[in-house]
Amino acid sequence: MMLYRLIQASQCDGVQHTVISMSSLDSMGERIRALGIEVRLLGMSRSVPNPFSLIRLVRWLVELRPDVVQTWMYHADLFGGVAARIARLVPGRGAGRLSRLTLAWGVHQTEFPSFGSGVKLALVAKCCARLSSWLPDVIVCCAEAARSSHSGGGYCHKRMHVIFNGFDLELFKPRPRDSDPLRPALDLGPAAQIVGIVGRYDPAKDYGNFVSAVAKASAMLPGCHFVMIGRGLDHGNRELTMMIGRAGIEGVCHLMGPRSDVHLVIPSLDLFCLSSRSEGLPTVVGEAMACGVPCVATDVGDTALLIGDTGCVVPRGDPEALAASMVSLLSLSREGLEQLGAQARSRMVSRFSIERCWAAYRHVYSTPRGALEFGVDPT
Repeated sequence: MMLYRLIQASQCDGVQHTVISMSSLDSMGERIRALGIEVRLLGMSRSVPNPFSLIRLVRWLVELRPDVVQTWMYHADLFGGVAARIARLVPGRGAGRLSRLTLAWGVHQTEFPSFGSGVKLALVAKCCARLSSWLPDVIVCCAEAARSSHSGGGYCHKRMHVIFNGFDLELFKPRPRDSDPLRPALDLGPAAQIVGIVGRYDPAKDYGNFVSAVAKASAMLPGCHFVMIGRGLDHGNRELTMMIGRAGIEGVCHLMGPRSDVHLVIPSLDLFCLSSRSEGLPTVVGEAMACGVPCVATDVGDTALLIGDTGCVVPRGDPEALAASMVSLLSLSREGLEQLGAQARSRMVSRFSIERCWAAYRHVYSTPRGALEFGVDPT
């Protein structure tokens, strides 16, 4: 989504894009094509590397003669970085322009991968760390926490720059209370309070923490309901439903699964919650803030920097603290919550718009390599 939004924002500047997928086409690739962008597919397997794919990618780069190659995540950083370096050396038409191209890596994960998170991923990340001092011209990190973690993992610190993710503030925005899709769907009255959490079912999201916090908070918040939205957050998830059953909160906890109208649902919430044990700059928190919804979140990645003084940040893995913050914020008057939400929206507009994000990327791309190598931070 971040790549998609950057493409949208940069089209206004007349930037031409070609997106190359290492694997096959998915729904996001289709959405990028719908913007009028060429999407090429390498069709690589996840299991066995194919050297012919590298040759094909080098040929495409020589053909396209880009000013910038921006890779996205570890496998693309390594594979695309090597291809871009080879393409710079290929003689012939456009070789001069290729020799001047900027190669930018993208780090969009907070924690530097360990072997516990997967042997292949850890090996690729370690290879990237070894090559980071000479292969890329710049390494763009989505959060300060990501820069710190990867620098500790061996990445070249002087080439790393933080550009915070940008948000679509026209899509995610406050909406009238009478357009609320949640309360009618859940058969709740207009005065009912709703706390929401959004994200896939994954250990990093720590839904056990959320469920435990809900069990504690619901006892002090009669009439409050809690909605869980995302892939795996449905009644087919036996592990999750058993967890909710053991906590005794079936009557106030609603599993809604993945939805395509999250931008319409979030403004209906009174409070947004993030229970994660690991994040970079959490997109869902920024989206909730953009919708004018106050947030209570765990202190992971750059979440505290994102929220500022517009919500509550608590230690990760501490359901008591998470519950106490829920109760504290929901004890405010409706006017108090709305004022806090308005401050959250204002913070997003001033610091985290997609236009501001693209301007930072554009600055990095146009900064001479010599300046980048000496750690000039354009953000």
